[in-house]
Amino acid sequence: MTETNFTYHRINNEEAIQKLDNQYVDLASASLGATVISCSDEFFAEARNLLKPGNAKREIGRYTENGAWMDGWETRRHNPLKFDWVIIKLGFAGHITGFDIDTSHFNGNQAPAAIVNACYSPNGDPDGETKWEEILPKVNLNATSHHYFGVPKTKSTYTHVKLSIYPDGGVARLRVYGIVRAIWPADPSAPVDLAFVGNEGRAVACSDQHYGIKDNLLLPGRGIDMGEGWETKRSREPNHNDWVIIKLGHPGYLETAEIDTAHFKGNYPKEVKLDGCFSESEIPGDDAEWVEILGLAKLGPHKQHLFKLSVLEKFSHVKMTIYPDGGVMRLRIIGRRELPNINILHPVTIHNHISIHTTNNQFNPRIIVAEKLTQYAYAAYGEVIQAFTEPHHTSSTSISITNGIKVTPANQGTARKYNHIARVINFRQTLYSDSEGKSIAKAEPNLSVFHCKPATKLPFEVKLLERHSYSSQAFIPMAKQNVSGYLVIVCLNGNDDRPDLSTLKAFTASRTQGISYNPGVWHHPMIALEETTDFVCLTHESGVSIDDCEEVFLKEENVIQVEVNGFSGSEQLKRKTEDAD
Repeated sequence: MTETNFTYHRINNEEAIQKLDNQYVDLASASLGATVISCSDEFFAEARNLLKPGNAKREIGRYTENGAWMDGWETRRHNPLKFDWVIIKLGFAGHITGFDIDTSHFNGNQAPAAIVNACYSPNGDPDGETKWEEILPKVNLNATSHHYFGVPKTKSTYTHVKLSIYPDGGVARLRVYGIVRAIWPADPSAPVDLAFVGNEGRAVACSDQHYGIKDNLLLPGRGIDMGEGWETKRSREPNHNDWVIIKLGHPGYLETAEIDTAHFKGNYPKEVKLDGCFSESEIPGDDAEWVEILGLAKLGPHKQHLFKLSVLEKFSHVKMTIYPDGGVMRLRIIGRRELPNINILHPVTIHNHISIHTTNNQFNPRIIVAEKLTQYAYAAYGEVIQAFTEPHHTSSTSISITNGIKVTPANQGTARKYNHIARVINFRQTLYSDSEGKSIAKAEPNLSVFHCKPATKLPFEVKLLERHSYSSQAFIPMAKQNVSGYLVIVCLNGNDDRPDLSTLKAFTASRTQGISYNPGVWHHPMIALEETTDFVCLTHESGVSIDDCEEVFLKEENVIQVEVNGFSGSEQLKRKTEDAD
């Protein structure tokens, strides 16, 4: 059913604007993973600027080869069509409650009018058959202004929005305010991050957010710098503390907290404590009964801190208090919406007495099947490095957005350039000390070649996992024509700072695909199939072995087997194995 909505209203007073900002999430923020899928034109300024979390900037006198530099989306003049458009995939599906169409610094070149449509397309990007629903009808826009609009909370949820501007021009930012619709595990006793913004968690109050806003605490990832965390101003009073209150996405029984001080090296809080309460209110009142769930604990610089929580009660809110002040990048609160009827956790022991917790129904039997490597299936572990098929109407001189990647012409029109295909991350750009006073050495880029012998036995046995806590690591194959691909095995980190084997996955990558591991992602060393294969590798290393690469060995009874069915060459390997036997 189409949900055409013309009952919008302009918001002009500061109180209503604050309410929009404080009570709802910007579903179109790049911080939440929102991306530009496609646009009609971005000659003067890129459409992805619309999604930047910060305010638009102006740099007078700065020019690009096409004109004045603008921090926003700007199309060329004299559009032969009625309007220009951009399609945005929201960070999370959600109900829409309002917009801010911001034309800051666009004066004389702003878009005169705009319309916003939305659609629900959870299984892929919109196409010609997609039904769009008008959420905000045609509205007039002024120069260098915020334009706030409220709409009744939509009954439907949406995954994409389409901003159309008439006839052309520029917009600095687009905010799509709304309520995230969480997709919960079918099992209510499954552990999840109840504070995560994607699970409807929200930061509802704080004592101070002088440098970085409280909402950043609940975002995905670990941020790229201090600006993507929550930071309070310096305190000058004795016994000072700062605090933030989180309304959990769902009340639950809380087990573990992760407090991440990534990028905060000289301005992290000295200590922290956590309290919980149960309240029906958005912000608990003065009469709320707060219960200590984590006593005063020390924090260190640029580090993920994991804490077991002490009280097995159901809470709706968590209050984090930091002493005396400082910055925190992320807060994760792992809990269960309901307690399990039975004890489903079962420890799997590996060498050096590390205990990895998995669930019986997720992990047994210990055989997994490798799946084809795709950008979406691999997203939780890192990035896929490859070229993608562009829309059929794309010319060699045009700019397009394909799979969220900006593609531009290069080499005088003889090549297509896929920009920012994978992030290159180095958390050790300077020397610093951790919470125990241990020096963490500065790391430098290391571009190398791995000469990898092929696996000699299938199914492949996973006996070892490794990770690089402070750096991404990229591998790009330089394979011969008769090599079809290689095997990639990855695993996320668990609450106990060890591999969470329930998240272990295997992928078959083609010889035209490279991969990049995110920092801290556990993985098996590179696995060539069929023949010896060379890989170009880019990572950052300091020469301190334990900082550069950490390894975990599994005991023999806990080895995981990986089937590579359907992969060319797998039968050859099996025959080699049988002949060897």
